[in-house]
Amino acid sequence: LAVPARPAPPRLLTPAPVRGPRPASGPIRLRKGPAVALASIAFARRHVAAALLLAATAGCHLESTAPGPAPTLTLPEGWEPVDRERFRAPGTRLAAWSGPDGSSLVAYRTVPNPDGRPEQVVRAIVNRLSHLPGFRVVEGRVQELAGTRAARVEVVAPGTGSEIAPSGLNKPAAPEGRELTPTREVTVGFPRPDGSLFLAWRMPESARERVMPGVEKALATLALPPSAAPSRY
Repeated sequence: LAVPARPAPPRLLTPAPVRGPRPASGPIRLRKGPAVALASIAFARRHVAAALLLAATAGCHLESTAPGPAPTLTLPEGWEPVDRERFRAPGTRLAAWSGPDGSSLVAYRTVPNPDGRPEQVVRAIVNRLSHLPGFRVVEGRVQELAGTRAARVEVVAPGTGSEIAPSGLNKPAAPEGRELTPTREVTVGFPRPDGSLFLAWRMPESARERVMPGVEKALATLALPPSAAPSRY
């Protein structure tokens, strides 16, 4: 009689080792944070080279994290970056700064305006603000900036110096614990097919003569990003 062969013992499967990501070849480069970069610029050049916006995937600079293009300009001493949500704006806020004498600057973007003209933007802003309680339109004109035509509107209204006070029940509403003071707002806007860009400076009217020279110098350094038509798909 043939004796059946004994079955082979079961094989134990050893799990493959878990491999982590391969180390990058070459040295690891660390990006400087906004505070370090700002301090280096201020120390070396004595002014703040302010990039209003970089793409989020490329890192953040001066507290700006919104995606998309935005202008760049050089701000004089006395301006410090703050959280872009700190000051109100009628659009998507891109970046913000606090300035001397309680002034502020906020950059924001609104809806695309492929067929817009600066004259139309001036009329729209003037019509909107002139009907608000306590607002006085000081100037509305088209100005040549960054090699193109821009809308410029200046108003004086009740505010805190760094912001215009919101209106409620047909009167300005003061923030809790704050008193309202005449506040000047200088708005510069560029209608664009990929989203109109705006810069809004606010300052106490009493500090206008001290703050405005810095505003004009900053505007003289303004550079706009290339315009891109919005996708139709």
